[in-house]
Amino acid sequence: MSIILLGLVAYLGFLAIHMSPHAGGSDSSGYLTSARLLAQGEFFAPVRSLPEHSSVAFGTMAFQPLGLRLHPTGDRLVPTYPIGLPLHLIAAAKIVDWNYAVMAVNLLTVLASGGLLWTLARQLGLSPLWSATGVLWLWLCPVFIFSALQPMSDLLALAWSLAVLSSALRVRDDWRWGLACGAALSLAVLVRPTSALLVFPGLIALGFQWRAYLAVGAGGLPGAALFAFYNWKAYGSPLITGYGEVWSAFSRDYFAPNLLQFASWIPVLFSPLIIVALAAPFLPTARRRGYKMLAIWFVTLAGFYGFYFCAGETWWYLRFILPAFPALILAALSALAATEQTLRLTPKTTAMAAAALLAISAAWQISAIQRLDVMALEQRERTYPDSARWAQTHLPAKAAIFCMQVSGAFFYYNDFLLIRWDQDRSSALLATLAAQQRPIYAALFPFESAEALRKIGGHWTKLSTVGQVTFWERQP
Repeated sequence: MSIILLGLVAYLGFLAIHMSPHAGGSDSSGYLTSARLLAQGEFFAPVRSLPEHSSVAFGTMAFQPLGLRLHPTGDRLVPTYPIGLPLHLIAAAKIVDWNYAVMAVNLLTVLASGGLLWTLARQLGLSPLWSATGVLWLWLCPVFIFSALQPMSDLLALAWSLAVLSSALRVRDDWRWGLACGAALSLAVLVRPTSALLVFPGLIALGFQWRAYLAVGAGGLPGAALFAFYNWKAYGSPLITGYGEVWSAFSRDYFAPNLLQFASWIPVLFSPLIIVALAAPFLPTARRRGYKMLAIWFVTLAGFYGFYFCAGETWWYLRFILPAFPALILAALSALAATEQTLRLTPKTTAMAAAALLAISAAWQISAIQRLDVMALEQRERTYPDSARWAQTHLPAKAAIFCMQVSGAFFYYNDFLLIRWDQDRSSALLATLAAQQRPIYAALFPFESAEALRKIGGHWTKLSTVGQVTFWERQP
């Protein structure tokens, strides 16, 4: 037991050292801005536009940072992302300093994910040995670690999905577990609205027990009410989220390429040993309610995101289907456990075989973590707060900064007038900036520099480079 505790402390310490709690790109800056607003009792942020001009005078998105969107009234900004993660961050900030809220939420969610996966594996009849193997398999997955190191919703979506599945399996034995299942489902949806797809595996788990459905409904009612209330206040309708009209991002044309990418990346993330999961549907355990539930969950979530335009673009986009990874892990473990029973291995031989398989897969996953440069995330993301601080100390307060990639982070960290170079703007904007005697700068990542400077126009002088961000000054 002491070895397990030492290993657990070492793992959590390793994550803590490499944690990136910064407001960075669209997701992380959007979630942190939302958390700050909610902590202040606010739903909206003021638009930083030019004095004596409306926020849309120079284009509807000219002053819209990443992670926020312009409210239909045009006089305020509203966060794009759901409030589930921000609410968790606010709760953590009540206990620890706000600067450590991301770390506290993520590390506790890592523990919860491991504990819930262990519990679900035991509910499915897997031995403690195979259950522990599943937890380690999950904890060493590069996408899991990638999600555990930053303020994004994927990790929480995984944990609450596991809570829904585990409690749903208990409802037939005691309908009161439906209250926990409903509460977990509502929190999962608050974290990520697509977690509503958990309804489908939930139907398999609950069967035809009217009392169970009433309990699930009662447990989920407070969260559902909060979801509807926030959407109504922020976006004007209980059923509209900050993502707005998203269906244009889905197409059947993406389905086959995305599934091919899922199939090619999953063995990279878990080791080729994960392929044994393909045998699970042919095992006697496949007829059990729990395994049917898991199969429906994986197929539903992977199938849904199979139609999403960027889901298969690169390895870390598999974070969209991260909540269904435990289903894949448990399917593989059930196949390995069936092999153990078929070969009638002794407990000692089973332990040795499991240790060997775990060592091989762990070595593979650690190698994948290194190849994918997962642990350099904090170093890369540190660019955002560092560049924001540089701007704060080196640029005049009246500066107008053209940007895109850093716009969400700069909105979070400082008070400059931020102008999106990648959005349509009025030709009168530069003249208005000159009339107000505002010095013009640009803060750009390498991938956007050439196009941004060309699109804005004028003569530019390079000032400094902070991390990956280059600062430019436009000459009068």
